[in-house]
Amino acid sequence: MPATLQEQSTATAEFINPVLGAAHSVFEMMVGCVPRRKSLSIRDTTSAPYDVSAIIGVTGKRVGTIVMSLSEPAAIAVLERMTGNRAERVDPDVCDAVGELTNMIAGAAKAKLAELELSISIPNIVSGPAHTVHYPARVQPIAIEFESEIGPFCIDVGCQFLDRS
Repeated sequence: MPATLQEQSTATAEFINPVLGAAHSVFEMMVGCVPRRKSLSIRDTTSAPYDVSAIIGVTGKRVGTIVMSLSEPAAIAVLERMTGNRAERVDPDVCDAVGELTNMIAGAAKAKLAELELSISIPNIVSGPAHTVHYPARVQPIAIEFESEIGPFCIDVGCQFLDRS
């Protein structure tokens, strides 16, 4: 029997605090800034809010997706702050840095959810204005909007219970 929307929302909600904590600690340690949460809402569109998105799949006792989307200036700043290298535009190095930062956030959140026996995928990076991110069927992601000294970014968390029927 498929899980109800309420059950899917509960599955996603249990990820929020671990992801929030992970985002704060990883940004502070790796990027040298403390992000400030602006809002928390249900993502009602598949359009990514910013220019560069890193997408990580989650499997285990829950399945879903974690997506970090950054403005182009914020993505470029991530590269510079993590490696000391500068870029003029989004290039493979910027994409690698954003992917690694997202991987660290997902990994730290996963560690706080050990009872769910989660595995995370290698990040996939999508860039360009108005790109679309498609979530698994029946997943309604929660968007966590942040502001930081390097610019705005958003982390979407969408998970569901496994359908064991």
